[in-house]
Amino acid sequence: MRLNEKNIWRRIMMQKTKKNEAAKVTASRPLDMTETLVFIIVDYMLDHNGYGYSTQISEYVVSNYPRRYTSREVVGILRNRPMFCHAQSNERRAGKKWRLDLLGWDRYLKNSRNKDLPTKAESWKLPDKVVKLKMAHIEKTIEALEGLNPENLDGVYEAISSVWS
Repeated sequence: MRLNEKNIWRRIMMQKTKKNEAAKVTASRPLDMTETLVFIIVDYMLDHNGYGYSTQISEYVVSNYPRRYTSREVVGILRNRPMFCHAQSNERRAGKKWRLDLLGWDRYLKNSRNKDLPTKAESWKLPDKVVKLKMAHIEKTIEALEGLNPENLDGVYEAISSVWS
């Protein structure tokens, strides 16, 4: 009887050890290619005031990550991820203009099945860039509102619209 209890205890301890090792492996697992592409696009857009044209974004990704991504994959990510939205623009100099929805990005990180995404974003230093971009948007809005008067209403509205659209 005593030998049987030792075997059961040993089996339980080995199972716990295996679970702990599996948790360590999954915690340090690198991002898959799709999530890495999302992070690359977000990083690009954060470096360009939260905006980017589809042709420029795909050119950046394909030239900096050759043999890894195609421009069709980049456009597919832009179309199918909730944090990327069409921006209002009359210019079509390099495809459609895309805007990074910062609240959508936060929701994407929090609600993802991969619970390690926020830590990966930290390692890419994306939260710092998000804070800087939010501060810049609010600062531009305040500057536009300071010039508000009845004669300059359209100009103020245009300035605010260019920041938030």
